[in-house]
Amino acid sequence: MPRASRRRRRSPGRGLGKTVLFGIAATFTVVLLVGSLLAIHTQSQGYRDATTRGYAALADQVGQASARTGARLSSLMAGAGALPDRAYPYTARGVLQQGLDSAVRDTSDQAVQAATIASPPAVGDLSDRFTSAIRLRASATVRLRTTVDRLLGMQPLPVAGAPAPAAPATTTAPATLISVDQAAAEMSAEGLAFEQSDADLRALRAAAAALRAPFHLHPSVWVPAPASTAPLGSAALAATATSLASAKALVPVHRLVVTAVGLNPPAVPTGGTGIVATTCASPTSATPGATPTVVPPTTTVAALVTVTNCGTVPESGVSVTVTVSPADPPGTAPPPPGESGGRSRARVMLAPGASVAPALAPLPVSSAHRYTVTVSVSLPPGQTDPAGSTQQFLVQVVG
Repeated sequence: MPRASRRRRRSPGRGLGKTVLFGIAATFTVVLLVGSLLAIHTQSQGYRDATTRGYAALADQVGQASARTGARLSSLMAGAGALPDRAYPYTARGVLQQGLDSAVRDTSDQAVQAATIASPPAVGDLSDRFTSAIRLRASATVRLRTTVDRLLGMQPLPVAGAPAPAAPATTTAPATLISVDQAAAEMSAEGLAFEQSDADLRALRAAAAALRAPFHLHPSVWVPAPASTAPLGSAALAATATSLASAKALVPVHRLVVTAVGLNPPAVPTGGTGIVATTCASPTSATPGATPTVVPPTTTVAALVTVTNCGTVPESGVSVTVTVSPADPPGTAPPPPGESGGRSRARVMLAPGASVAPALAPLPVSSAHRYTVTVSVSLPPGQTDPAGSTQQFLVQVVG
């Protein structure tokens, strides 16, 4: 048989052998790949479980802190209409504002914490859902404070340690007031948001259970059942608007008092006193006595004035005025032209309980003459008691 023919008959056997070898190699490769993937999956599952378990431990702390904040806010809103009105700073309005401000700060901190601990995230979207629920509580709390403030004409209190404002002891003008009906509608919506945050956290726990993830959270509730009577529920918050508006202790109180006045240059020891001081508790207005306050030779006299908002609402557009007018005994020649005093005025804004010392220009005087120095503060609408709103000196300039 020719040699070429023999080679052709052996070729099918060789091809079959090669095919078998390739098949075995491919099978071995697949087995190695599957084994590697199973090993990686097993190792990754352990990492994911550890990450989820660690996240849940931190999230539970945030959730329980949030629940405590909700309990405090719930108690505040439930009793807000019956808060007793005490001396500043424990007025009913002050206590309500402090409670709302505290809730806003706490929920804001908790929202930041929830976002911070979400890296690395838990399995699935559990981290995002938890952060969203906590943020919803924070945003609804801010809106609730805004609604109450606009209903009662209040403002958030300054934060201790925060940077000082451009004008110390002043505030921006109070926000436009809203009606009881508008407040009730807004508070109802804010209650719905609190209810939704509770529902979101319940759904989150159910989702974690369905995933069989090591994600264990204790319930964090702001609106306990029955929601219809819970203080932070939609229905109760809407009704609270009416009780807040009708509470006598929460009615705005307007009272501005000139609590201190001094002179520049300071008075000398001889003569009447050169300082006037009074308090919010028992404000009085000083009037000139028979003995003048004596100041050293000078060409100008300035009043150093402190005005205090002894009321419970912010006051804006407050006018503080100093008037210096001649008060010589009859028969005395008048002061020279341009040395007869005049008027100096400044405008300020004051938060409840705040004091401000406005810069008032000095006024021209002449030696050997007497002047009446009068300090007054404009009374806001609603202030019927003028006690302490004016202070006066009889001043003698040494000749």
